Amino acid sequence: MNRIDSIRAKKAMSYGDLAKASGLTSAYIHLLAKGKRNNPSFEVMQKLSQALGEKVEKVFKMN
Repeated sequence: MNRIDSIRAKKAMSYGDLAKASGLTSAYIHLLAKGKRNNPSFEVMQKLSQALGEKVEKVFKMN
């Protein structure tokens, strides 16, 4: 589970904006956000969190 979409929406970012800021593809980010891809690497989690301006723990549910 993650909060990519809710945080992205609050910051008025598109998947394209997030892709440019993170260096990942918008398709991959969309799949992660919708739960169709699971277990991203910690590096991917860091890139997305940094692009969103949030801590990894806030974007991704950490057990």
